[in-house]
Amino acid sequence: MKLYYYDHCPFSARVRMVMNLKGIEAERVVLPADDEQTITDLIGKHQIPVLVRDDGTPLADSVAIVKYLDGLDGHPMIQEPDTSALKDWLEAFVPNLQYLGYPRWTKIGLEEFASPSAYAHFRRKKTETVGDFDEALANTDAKAREVEDQLRRLPDVIDLTPRHEQTRWDDVTLFPMLRSLSVVKAVDWPEDVRAYTVTQAQRCGLDTFFHRAL
Repeated sequence: MKLYYYDHCPFSARVRMVMNLKGIEAERVVLPADDEQTITDLIGKHQIPVLVRDDGTPLADSVAIVKYLDGLDGHPMIQEPDTSALKDWLEAFVPNLQYLGYPRWTKIGLEEFASPSAYAHFRRKKTETVGDFDEALANTDAKAREVEDQLRRLPDVIDLTPRHEQTRWDDVTLFPMLRSLSVVKAVDWPEDVRAYTVTQAQRCGLDTFFHRAL
């Protein structure tokens, strides 16, 4: 199998999380941000992540990929459903994550942005979503305060305590988003939310961006 992904992408991290937890071997390929043709040739559009299965057929959509990988051994480990309240929380959180994250992920040495053309392509494309990167960086404090309010409400939405030895769909949904947020230095994380993020990262063998936060 071969996984095409971006390091900064929470949907890619969702798949990598499950691969690591289940010990699934696959070739992992970080695509340059300006290479949209590789994926378009596979699935007819540019969408990350994409898993190419052993029979050569591609599978897109991170949830579909996770379910496929989780069921390969006949013993799915992810059993609890998503919490509807978490979906509502994420709907408000993700735009702030993008606003704060897009201008920063390009600056911390990630492989998908290694070339000037990859950086320029990503910046041009994502400016359509969050506006000018420099303006977004200048408005960091205001957005960071909004995110802090959202993080403080999170323990009322989902149980963050470490007693869950079984990986939940809530973890597969939430942890990758928080991992991506860890690139933002200006955010003052509630202790329990940061502990949850670090614990999940350690469990699934993914790094966070706390040590490179800008």
